[in-house]
Amino acid sequence: MIVMPLCLLSLAACSSNADKPEAAPSSTSPAPAATPSSEAAASPTAQAASEEAELRQAVVAYSDAFLDAKPTAGYELFSARCKERVTLSEFTGMLTAAKQMYGKAMPIKSFEAQISGEMARVTYTYDVPALNQNKEPCEPPRVW
Repeated sequence: MIVMPLCLLSLAACSSNADKPEAAPSSTSPAPAATPSSEAAASPTAQAASEEAELRQAVVAYSDAFLDAKPTAGYELFSARCKERVTLSEFTGMLTAAKQMYGKAMPIKSFEAQISGEMARVTYTYDVPALNQNKEPCEPPRVW
C-alpha cells in the first residue's frame, strides 16, 4: 500500500497564502478509519478510499493542532521543505494568532481529495469561510 502523503493547510510560508491564517478540519468530524479486507485492499477503489480516509485523518490532526494552538504537534506534520521555509517559532506565532481569531478546532463541512500517486490536493471547507482550503498540494510523507 502506498503511504499516503499528509497534506494540510496553506497557512504557513509553504504556500502562497502564508500571511493568511487558515486551518484544517477538527477532530469533531474525523473520517471513519475502516480497515479493508485483504480482498478489498487489492481493489483500486478500496485502496483509494483508504488513502482518502488516511489523508482526511491527517488533515484533522493538523487542524486540531493549528486551531488549538499546539505548534509542536502541527510542526511535526510539516515536510522537510516546509520546515526550511517556516521556523517553529514563526509557526507558533501563527497558531497563537489563529487561536485568538477562531477560538478552537472546528468541524469541516466538506472534504475532497484528488490523489495521484504520492501527490494529492485537498479541498475542505468550514462554517468560517476564511478557513476554507482549495486544492492545497500535499507531498509525502508530511504536510505541504
